[in-house]
Amino acid sequence: MNRTEAEPARDPHPPIRVLITGGGTGGHVYPGLAVAGAVATAAPGSEIRFAGTSRGIESVLVPRAGYRLATLPASGLRGLGGMARVMFLVNFILGFLRSLLLLLVWRPRVVLGTGGYVSAPVMLAARALGITCALQEQNAVPGSTNRLVGKWARRIYLGFGGAAAYFKSERCLETGNPVRREFLAAGTAAGDRGPGKHLLIFGGSRGAATLSRAAAAAAVTWTGRTDLAVLAQTGPRDREMVAEAFAAGPEDRFAVVAYIEDMATALRGADLVVCRAGAMTLAELQALGKPAVLVPFPFATDDHQLRNAEDCEKAGAAVVLKDGNCDGPALVAVVDELLGDAERLRRMGKAAADLARPEAAAVIAADLLQLADQ
Repeated sequence: MNRTEAEPARDPHPPIRVLITGGGTGGHVYPGLAVAGAVATAAPGSEIRFAGTSRGIESVLVPRAGYRLATLPASGLRGLGGMARVMFLVNFILGFLRSLLLLLVWRPRVVLGTGGYVSAPVMLAARALGITCALQEQNAVPGSTNRLVGKWARRIYLGFGGAAAYFKSERCLETGNPVRREFLAAGTAAGDRGPGKHLLIFGGSRGAATLSRAAAAAAVTWTGRTDLAVLAQTGPRDREMVAEAFAAGPEDRFAVVAYIEDMATALRGADLVVCRAGAMTLAELQALGKPAVLVPFPFATDDHQLRNAEDCEKAGAAVVLKDGNCDGPALVAVVDELLGDAERLRRMGKAAADLARPEAAAVIAADLLQLADQ
């Protein structure tokens, strides 16, 4: 099934039970939360739960969003040694058995997997019980878990059309990646943010060492400028080091934080963003029409972040700076060149907005509800 658009149901759907499973990183959790919100809108009164681990970021994000989280044992396999492989097998069996119990007791109509090791035992248990399964694949190159569970899914929602090559194409629906409602509200207005150009640098919830080191080195140049404001998110490990580097500049223009709670507002206020190239990060940039310097994480599975970033660069929405080349001088050079060219920034922002798929969550929710009726 190869479509690029579908019309979400206009009339409210009868409420159903939906289980969403995935975790480990925000890139696996946020799309699930976006779809959960869209299901709640399309089928008011639906019961939506999540299955994840107690160690992943889902243990914080899911309860904060108001959903129940069932925690299961799970661990990785790829590239690990003998003992870790034994633990993977033990955790998989325990996760499968706990998933069977959860599904037998709660009986959801449909299970949606969003990636991460924990989704595999849950999806296998759902298949064993005859419960309809669907998968949301964020990246241009699917990870090993999603390649496996894709074999059990009735529908596979693709963030990038190229990922269809890894699945049975008749089950694929290209939707784009679903983003949370706050990234779809209020357009791209920056609000009252002060004068000058605004640069946002962030490395994800745990930070990115390459970006932190490059930002700290760039601070020597940037803190001497009066036409630039920088917000850098570093993760807890690098915050002190980067904050010390920016301490020479005024606090009202140079801020360093470990974590950004309201990323939608932070992105909305930026003229340019420097970040990794995870699929959900790109979807959020596109939803807000933001130009970016993308520094792909070089150890991502099958180098999928580089593929994601190159697609954006080809569309004119971003500039790719490879991790091995990202130091202070290189970051200063590319950022200053872009911030000094307002017309290029405008074109990049428009190209990013043209890639956006704001309807993705609603389309996925509507299709999930149809699957539940079959």
